[in-house]
Amino acid sequence: MPDNVTDMEVNSRDFQRDFAQMKAKASSGVAIRVSSNGETFIFKSERPRSWQGALKGKAEIIGDLLSTGLDWEASS
Repeated sequence: MPDNVTDMEVNSRDFQRDFAQMKAKASSGVAIRVSSNGETFIFKSERPRSWQGALKGKAEIIGDLLSTGLDWEASS
């Protein structure tokens, strides 16, 4: 059963035949469920991870990281 109304379900043959269209739909946020031999696989685009969120909520950067010669530290 789809998690939301944008999900779609196809069999593996249709998925392979129309891969370019499936890839475009996945890029737009649609999760595609692919059924093959009694198993179900989910095909969707993955959001790239950003290094900017690595310290979110863990530390506060003090100082200017972009300029040269200035000291900076992370407070915990």
